[in-house]
Amino acid sequence: MTDVTTGYRDDVIDALETLAQYGIPNPGSAHLFDVGTRPYLDYFEQEVMDGFVSHGGATCKFFEGAYGSGKTHLLQLLRQRALEKGMIVASADLSQALRLEDWKQITAYILENMEARVNNQMVRSLPAIISALQAGRTIHADNLKKVHLVHPGFHNALWWAAQKEHLNAAAWNTLRDFLTGNRVSVADMRRHNLLGVKGPLNGRNAELVLKTVLGGLYHLGVPGVLLLFDENERTLQSTRSIPPRSQRIAANLMRRLIDGCTTGLLVGTVSVFAVLPGFLEMCSRNYPALGQRLQMVSGGLPKQAWRVPTLPLEKVNIMQHPEDFLKASTEMFIGHVERLQGNIDGLREQMTGIGQRVLENNVGSGYKRELMKSLSHACLSRL
Repeated sequence: MTDVTTGYRDDVIDALETLAQYGIPNPGSAHLFDVGTRPYLDYFEQEVMDGFVSHGGATCKFFEGAYGSGKTHLLQLLRQRALEKGMIVASADLSQALRLEDWKQITAYILENMEARVNNQMVRSLPAIISALQAGRTIHADNLKKVHLVHPGFHNALWWAAQKEHLNAAAWNTLRDFLTGNRVSVADMRRHNLLGVKGPLNGRNAELVLKTVLGGLYHLGVPGVLLLFDENERTLQSTRSIPPRSQRIAANLMRRLIDGCTTGLLVGTVSVFAVLPGFLEMCSRNYPALGQRLQMVSGGLPKQAWRVPTLPLEKVNIMQHPEDFLKASTEMFIGHVERLQGNIDGLREQMTGIGQRVLENNVGSGYKRELMKSLSHACLSRL
């Protein structure tokens, strides 16, 4: 057995074990278990990433789907495509612990957890990514002098980070704290001769900081940034006749995020929200101006509609019927078992029976996670 096959076997079995437990494979393994999404991924890569974002454009996309319908799976696939293209990716799970109305918290999370693949190594955090790019001589610091960014302090911090080779360890550590959202005094910056770096991240400037960082990374030579937001519990739910102030704030910030894509405040960025049913309606209720920007397309032209900002999740998959999805998933799993020299005798019939029971017990679009869990169990039993 060759090294490639050994690596493939380990990757598949590790991913299958995670899939059997959670219904979602390991990050980076989603493509091994994808069914019916490749045409949309090709479209997204060619038209959004290559044709728009890499030229400085910015856009927002919203996908709405029930629990278990494949929201996280789609985001994992988009993440992998972006990393392969040299883009920076930041993924965040929206919940009561990380809420849309708290953009200081979200911005700090993005600064600390953004990822990139540099020289075949995964690098995490804004300063670590700039450092890795600078070490590889793939960064264009002089470009920052030619542009205007909305937060001068972070603009200067990005420029200094791109000059890391001229900083001592103490100066770099201070700058790294600032770039990950920590509070650093002007006196500390002056002590290390980091001129012009001021205005650390806070609740008032979080939006400006995020826009400055995203724009700065693009001008430094990064081909784009992909922001992924996965709503895994309801974040904008309220039974009040008048929406709470916190939710109005969240909706207004989202509205400004969307508008920034057309006004030029955001460059080289695509923001993707995978949300639960009702999210878009709550956006419209909380802030009508946002609702006007989030018109859901519920039917009609399947491929041409991919260009609209909001889509039901099932519209990005060419397998429109559960039975077709089950059949294609069964063949995909059998392919893995066969390549790993497992026993496939009667496996198709076994998986078909298991899948049909899952479909009978899961009405609606939320059957996919349970189906993947059940089929992966059957797959593992043959290995």
